[in-house]
Amino acid sequence: MSTPDPSEWAELAPHPGDHNLPAGRHELHRSRLLAAIAQETRTRKPARAALRPALAVAALVLVVAGVGAGLATTSGDEPSAALPSPAASRPAARSAPPGAAGKMRAYGTVRQLTDTADLVVRGEVVSVADGRAVYRVAEVLYRAPEAPVSTEITLVAQSAGRPGQPTVLYLALSDPEAHGYAPLSGDFGIFDVAGDRVTSRSPSRSVTGLRTEDTASAGRGFVTTLAELRHVARERG
Repeated sequence: MSTPDPSEWAELAPHPGDHNLPAGRHELHRSRLLAAIAQETRTRKPARAALRPALAVAALVLVVAGVGAGLATTSGDEPSAALPSPAASRPAARSAPPGAAGKMRAYGTVRQLTDTADLVVRGEVVSVADGRAVYRVAEVLYRAPEAPVSTEITLVAQSAGRPGQPTVLYLALSDPEAHGYAPLSGDFGIFDVAGDRVTSRSPSRSVTGLRTEDTASAGRGFVTTLAELRHVARERG
């Protein structure tokens, strides 16, 4: 309900009437009444003007609270998709073939090496370049049906020995496309040859027996003969 303009009160203000008042007193009363009404009107207007911003702020708070509650409800019912982490965004590294990865473990006997290997050969490294070695095969002790072999094969490791050093290698097919091989568990699959004598490359990473482990000789390296290695290989067929 709007407040009448003070000028309108002049018509609405009660006339003091024809009471027995001194001359001019009724006009004084009327002017005082109109002044009081005008003062009340001026007092109410600032109060309303101050109230309007407060109401606007209160309404804004309610709106923000409602939006926040809605977002909380939405996030609780339907979680938003998280951004992928930098690690997840990077392309996956090329993994080793399942067969080769499963063969990288500790071995206790020559029989275990033979049963796991895709290829067992005697020969020597002829050259090394770019992390790969060319190995000249002098004898194949064992070959799995799916393992390609020729007079020269590629080793995807430089640990097979220096060029010209005769060795017996127990190999896993690590790169079928390039016909690349890797010694089983590194030094476990490498034996140095001197005449008919065969010695494990590493004393600490070595088998301890032909068919049965000998824990008492662990850490001292393993020594046997080419004839024994050939015999174990023939047992696998």
